[in-house]
Formats: sequence, structure tokens, C-alpha cells
Amino acid sequence: MLSALAAAQAQSIVIATAGSVGYLAHGGIDWGLAALVGVPELAGVLIGWVVARKLPTRVLKHALVLTLLAVAPYLALHG
Repeated sequence: MLSALAAAQAQSIVIATAGSVGYLAHGGIDWGLAALVGVPELAGVLIGWVVARKLPTRVLKHALVLTLLAVAPYLALHG
């Protein structure tokens, strides 16, 4: 399972890099906002990585299902 997660993350890095280069080329990056969003996001990634390595797969799957079920009504009404 971790290898599939790693593959998905690697794909995300390529896509995010390509998009960022495009925005950078057109001067469309607000560096203050990027830092405001990016720094906490990086902290979340690192914390998530630690938690994912410590919890059993079954617990992670159940947490994902509960999270998706909790978010689904909002997305259905406001998405």
C-alpha cells in the first residue's frame, strides 16, 4: 500500500511542478499567499506521514471513509 501512495505522491509532484512553472512564467504567484498555505501544508504532510506509518491500515481506511462521508454532504450542496 505504501508503494501505491508513493507513486501517487510522485505523480502529484510532477503535476504541481508543471502548474507552478506555468504560473511562475506568467507572474501569477502570490509568494506571501504561497508561504501562508505552503508552510502549514508541509507540516501536515510530515505529520500525516508519521501517523500513516504508525497506524494500522485498517484504521486509516476507516478514518478515510468517515472523512469522506462527513465531507460528502457539503460537496453535494456547495460543490
